[in-house]
Amino acid sequence: MNGKQLVLVLATVLALGSLQVAATETSDNKTGEFVATRDWQVISEGQAIPKGLHVRINLQTGLKEAKLLDESERGTALQSQTEESDSEPMALDYKKDVAEAAQRHAKEYVELRKAYKEFQKNFRTDGELIVQLIGQYRNFSKKPLESELKTKLDALENLEFLLHQIDNALVFIDNGGLDDVLLPIVVNDTNTALRVSAMRVLGSLTSNNPKAQIKVFEKSFGSYLSQILMSSTSSAEISSALHAFGALLRKFPLAQTRVLSTSGTQALIRVLRSPDMELRSKGKVVTLISDLVLEKRSVLEGSKDTTDAASSFAQYVLIEFESWLETQGYCTALDDVLAKDFLHLLDQPELVEQFSTAIWTTQSMCHVVWSQSSALRHALLTIRNRYANSKDEYRLEVSQALDNICKRLYDKPKHTELNLLKFPKNCSLKRALSTGQHRMELTHLL
Repeated sequence: MNGKQLVLVLATVLALGSLQVAATETSDNKTGEFVATRDWQVISEGQAIPKGLHVRINLQTGLKEAKLLDESERGTALQSQTEESDSEPMALDYKKDVAEAAQRHAKEYVELRKAYKEFQKNFRTDGELIVQLIGQYRNFSKKPLESELKTKLDALENLEFLLHQIDNALVFIDNGGLDDVLLPIVVNDTNTALRVSAMRVLGSLTSNNPKAQIKVFEKSFGSYLSQILMSSTSSAEISSALHAFGALLRKFPLAQTRVLSTSGTQALIRVLRSPDMELRSKGKVVTLISDLVLEKRSVLEGSKDTTDAASSFAQYVLIEFESWLETQGYCTALDDVLAKDFLHLLDQPELVEQFSTAIWTTQSMCHVVWSQSSALRHALLTIRNRYANSKDEYRLEVSQALDNICKRLYDKPKHTELNLLKFPKNCSLKRALSTGQHRMELTHLL
């Protein structure tokens, strides 16, 4: 229970207790005349008051009080102070169980106050918790011990939750968290569970946090993550590495240029080509590729009127991501995935949407390869037809997206061979037939 709830309970208990005391103390003055002054006075239980007074409940004591109206209050008073007719008694209607209720609330208050004191004793701010967790990691044995594994995993889980907050992430970095906690695990630790948790923390602190992205990039985490994507066979490890990899690269053109131009693009295509990697991880790869292509395209096509926009344009224009993808065989890799695994996608519309979005985004650079692939065409049409007969609205939307892709890749313009003949400008068909060259061509066609 938080502090506000405790204060509320305390106020309730005090109010009830005060009302009970007031009821006892004023039992002998139920019919006494109330003489109003310009100062607040307690109204006894059952005591009548004249009209035109300012009445309130004292929140500190819980008692009802009254006084004469000030000059500034006379114009807004609900009842004129000049009316001198006798008023009906304004008695406080206490129930018989007030005493029992007050005692019950008093007991609850004692228990809550005890719990709150214990809470205050153990309370830590987010920053203090982060520093404490970093210190805890520094005190772990340099050699991996099985007895410490659960404690380490619990600490990493707490950090993953805390470091979503931008300020918390910077506290973690400023207190050596990258060097003392994450870097040793990602680079040197052989325990897969710890590596998975550490990369989740890395993704958490880097997401939408430019200052953290710069610090993580400076520690060469991009290269380390690329190595994991190139070598790991664990689906969980690949998934967490892709999460951290994407968080580092998104909206960070310098990191995209440095990381993707070296081993980064190769690592992504390796995951896409791996026959042992699950489709969900491959879906994350094509989603990241699609996002980065669209990110660059958006900046280059956007306004360059401001200084920041011009600076972003200058950075993104240096990224040759689509060229690097072609060099690493992205087009054939995606073709192979869908051609071989499309049956597994029939019941996974979310994954189909990821792949269809990637195809639509990158079809301009892969059009030659994909438009000539009968296996890819068969896969896309099979999934499209299955979803087109569904009653599920989401599947129908995905089916429409696939239909648009098929039209873009496989529907060729309707040209007759007559259209392909190059007649002289302003030359009619009849006139063309009168010339020897075109008459021979048309005769051959017929």
